[in-house]
Amino acid sequence: MPNLSALSTLTTTATGLSNLILVSPQQTIGYQPLNPPSADGQDDAQNPPALLFHYEGEQSVAVESDITDHYVEDNTAIQDQIALRPETIMVHGFIGELNDIPPEALELLQTAATKLTTISAYTPALSVAAQIAYNTAFQLYQVGANARNAAVSTWSSLKGQDGENVIGSNGLGSAFNATTGQVEGNQTKQQVAFQQFYGYWKNRTLFNVQTPWAVFQNMAIKSFKAIQDAETRMITDFEVTFKMIRMANTAVTITPLKKQGRLFSQGSPLLSNGTSTPKFSLGANTAFTNSFGSG
Repeated sequence: MPNLSALSTLTTTATGLSNLILVSPQQTIGYQPLNPPSADGQDDAQNPPALLFHYEGEQSVAVESDITDHYVEDNTAIQDQIALRPETIMVHGFIGELNDIPPEALELLQTAATKLTTISAYTPALSVAAQIAYNTAFQLYQVGANARNAAVSTWSSLKGQDGENVIGSNGLGSAFNATTGQVEGNQTKQQVAFQQFYGYWKNRTLFNVQTPWAVFQNMAIKSFKAIQDAETRMITDFEVTFKMIRMANTAVTITPLKKQGRLFSQGSPLLSNGTSTPKFSLGANTAFTNSFGSG
């Protein structure tokens, strides 16, 4: 009878080692706005922070071609041209006022706390300690964030500001900085997310969009919709459609032209046949003057 205990040990070891790979954090690009190149064509300017939903919904990518149909004499269609339409990406996500999304400073600690749980058979104490440390740090961060928001709200009230930005004919104006992605004023998370999408749409900003299948570059916001249902005012549902922008390349090519017939004669080079002085005809000049009469 085979020794199953050895097989069980090998299985546990293999599972633990495979989970060790998951300990390394995975880079999330999200929806990265891109600053335009500088006047000299350099694109080394720092981009604004990426936009991330608190909860990702359904994502889809659509590719489409326009194929011609030319009907010939025998009543059949000939397809001889294929035009590729720009790629379109539809994303769906939620922004909530209350969420468990860690701040950037605590992302590494959360990764350690969650990933080490899968190898708790080897380091149970480390997994528990990491989770406790993350919970404590996140609680302290929430307390600090709430205190900061309360202070900003109080200061805005003392200055007579209502805390809501106004969208006019020129968009958000100076309330939104497309270079840094910052939104001024005392804003909720839903307002900040909406005004960022709106500001980037107004400025025609291009994005790098991360999907489950690939990262798409040079994507512009074709449309976006923000929905807040009747059940709660703490969550906003965003539906954003991105469309790829393709730039035309300019090329100058000079080739000799082939001409024939009259076009060949008209396009012939100029020839120098020397100079000549026409003879003066006195009789012709007198006849031309007499034609006007003597009066």
